Amino acid sequence: MLSEAEASVIDCAFEGDRMELSSGVGRVLGDVEESEWFEWMRRELVAGGLDPPSEEVAVSFAGHALRLRDRIRILNRHVPRSLERRLIESAIIYQCWRLNKRLYATAKWPGANCAKSLVLVDAVEYIRPIGIEWGHHLIRARDDFQYIITVPSGFPRERRLATQVICNTLSRSLGLTSPGAAIVSIGAEFLKGHADDSRGGREHQPRRGSELCTGFRHVESSPWDNSTQENRMRAQRNMRQMFGSLVVDIWTVNVLPRQWSSAINEVTGKMISIPVDNNGGLAGGDWLRFLDSEIGSLAAPQAIAAKLRRWEQLDPWISRAISLDWKQLWDIAFQMPPEWYGRDKEILAKVLEKLGTRAWELPRALHHFVRTGYFPGLTMPPSRADTAGGGEVASVTE
Repeated sequence: MLSEAEASVIDCAFEGDRMELSSGVGRVLGDVEESEWFEWMRRELVAGGLDPPSEEVAVSFAGHALRLRDRIRILNRHVPRSLERRLIESAIIYQCWRLNKRLYATAKWPGANCAKSLVLVDAVEYIRPIGIEWGHHLIRARDDFQYIITVPSGFPRERRLATQVICNTLSRSLGLTSPGAAIVSIGAEFLKGHADDSRGGREHQPRRGSELCTGFRHVESSPWDNSTQENRMRAQRNMRQMFGSLVVDIWTVNVLPRQWSSAINEVTGKMISIPVDNNGGLAGGDWLRFLDSEIGSLAAPQAIAAKLRRWEQLDPWISRAISLDWKQLWDIAFQMPPEWYGRDKEILAKVLEKLGTRAWELPRALHHFVRTGYFPGLTMPPSRADTAGGGEVASVTE
């Protein structure tokens, strides 16, 4: 069944853009032609970074585009076939854009729909190693984007890669600025002879043929240094992003201090802050420890916690976590290659359920952290001090 937003877009397709067709020139489309364009949408839209619509919406979009093509044929019988094809492709992409724009406008917060499905890309060029730990590299993929990849260790209980994707999806679902995740395929000899050998990684590299790695879009950025960090943190947008990441860190029991990079937004020309990685989430990839976590399970100390002054700085992020659309996270989680989470679907489901439970416990957890001094600049009002430790979830809005 179509959602209200999708149905509205279909009913209003091309309205106001002079693309509405007269009922006298419409024709019934053949199943074969519609099927061909439906397959094109499933194949090409994903490769281009767009989310394909549902099957019913996709067929409707193809129908609108084909009827537009027929209308042009009536007006000009000498339109080249190549131009007709481009016209159909442009009409389909335009409709997808309108659908995404409508969904974005009706979402509970901007960015709620930015966590997309995982796409598969092939690595074509090795660039350099990243950091000092084994398994992190910068590569160029066939789509001409650069990705920071993490190579699976090959251990039976590998969960590091799944942890990165889950935490990244949570961050993006809350509207935080974070590079999107992808599945990057590398050949058996792709990393041979590169820097991992000199960093003690050879014993961890029993090549098993091609590998499926996590990949995150590389953004041209530079690590913050101490001399300019304070000045950059004064930007209000960056501060909001950091408070949002602080909520994610407490939510996922991040055991590592959050690292940030600075980058320039190509659209606005302003500096933005971007989390470097998600390696410390879900108790550092120790899922059994995460499943045993409680309200008082303390995340790693984060520098931004000292900047918190008011409850209102956290409240929007907590509200988003509680009202999160969990279907999207579950879909992406089970799109991951099984070797990323040790081929144990049962524990993966338990981790996702635990995240849902911890989302509802966030207000009580934050009150607990105030009492333990995790937020040195924030004090709990006396009216809440008695209720924060009780069984009911306390409000965080003053």
